[in-house]
Amino acid sequence: MAGPDIPLDKAYLTAIWLETLFYGMNFVLYWTCMSMLTWRRRTPRVNKLLVSIGTLMFAFSTAHVSLGFQRLIEGFIVLRDQPGGPGAFFSDVSIPANVVKVGIHTVNSIIGDSIVVWRCWLVWGRDWKMCILPILLIIASAICGFAQTVNFAHAQQLHSAFAHSLQIWNGSLFSLSLATNVVVTMLISLRVWYMLRMEGGSATFRYWRVLVIIIESGMIYSVALVCEITLYFLGSNAFYIVYDPIAQLTAITPTLIIVLAALQLTSSDIHSRLTRSKNVHVFQPRGGVGTTVPLDTLQFAPNDAILSGAQPKSTFLSSIVSSGATESDTVLATKREAEESLA
Repeated sequence: MAGPDIPLDKAYLTAIWLETLFYGMNFVLYWTCMSMLTWRRRTPRVNKLLVSIGTLMFAFSTAHVSLGFQRLIEGFIVLRDQPGGPGAFFSDVSIPANVVKVGIHTVNSIIGDSIVVWRCWLVWGRDWKMCILPILLIIASAICGFAQTVNFAHAQQLHSAFAHSLQIWNGSLFSLSLATNVVVTMLISLRVWYMLRMEGGSATFRYWRVLVIIIESGMIYSVALVCEITLYFLGSNAFYIVYDPIAQLTAITPTLIIVLAALQLTSSDIHSRLTRSKNVHVFQPRGGVGTTVPLDTLQFAPNDAILSGAQPKSTFLSSIVSSGATESDTVLATKREAEESLA
């Protein structure tokens, strides 16, 4: 049974308020993502696939929060004098607006999980073997999610999302989604930590490394899913306070990953830049005084005196040539003396 400490209407009102806050974050993040992928892009062409995915997820998130406001107005204003009041209205899971919300939540979750798996594939060097289990879990989650939507549409007699017939599909969906994100989070975190740990760096870089791991692995979404599934199996109405805002997190987390990729701040980009910087040899004058210059940028002009056979000026290059010539003359003289003594 649902926990008696939080009335359903109060839980739903709090959930929509929190979802609105998350939608504001999603709104700002979406337009930031679009600017990074279009007019402020760092690539020759616009990545139409990422733009389409980001726009689709934002559209679904907008529809979800809009339907939530519609239900809020119906429950607290239009139908507030109906038997049972707002609590009875929100307990009816078969209302069309609620069914559409559940379907949107499912689709957004599938898209979001797919983007995180795509990130896992890239982090592991485009190795599909590391993504087989997460892909299977996403397929299973999609099946349970759409089955859940169908069951909600036919649950006119059930006035609780915690009913046993609904709990089977809900519990399966939440558990599979959590398993998907935990597996992908572990795979990405381990790989990213290994890649960036080898680079060392300053304390600021180490803090940035932790932030990259949290964002790129979708760890925030995984923590939210743990809270959601715990409250659901406890039968508490506080479950709704987490459930609706997660609909925005399903878009926020993948969009953050897309922004990191557009800014070339993912673990792969950082690893590549640090590897290239370590491979650049540096020339520095003796004593450590002077400007540090990469060797691959130095160019030496030919010495006309050396090319003409004349004695070069007293330079570092001429001293090397002179010392080399002196050493070679000494070796030849010693060799002649040895031959004469043997004769």
